[in-house]
Amino acid sequence: MTHPGNSPTGTERRSAEPGVHPPAPGQAALVMTALMIGLLLMALQLWLLTVALELYLSGAGGQVWQLALTSGAIFLGGLAILQVLRRRPEVRRVVASERGLAALLRLRGRRP
Repeated sequence: MTHPGNSPTGTERRSAEPGVHPPAPGQAALVMTALMIGLLLMALQLWLLTVALELYLSGAGGQVWQLALTSGAIFLGGLAILQVLRRRPEVRRVVASERGLAALLRLRGRRP
């Protein structure tokens, strides 16, 4: 039986799994902001759909295409936000060993 104080917390357990990386600093705020923007864009698209349907049923079908193009642009904006969320920043690691430092200096064209 394990003591409650000795068991790893959820974040420790998650980081111990292979292939799982901890979230980057500020990632939670970025995801929440993207979620809020996504919900706002979905609400705007629903409103555009109701306006387009009202215009179509009233006989002004020529203006519906403008609303469809606007809705398509909003959809493309949502896809762009998904691409931003899927990116992982490249992090350069500092090499602490002497051999690693010599290799780094050789790459930069200097003598160790």
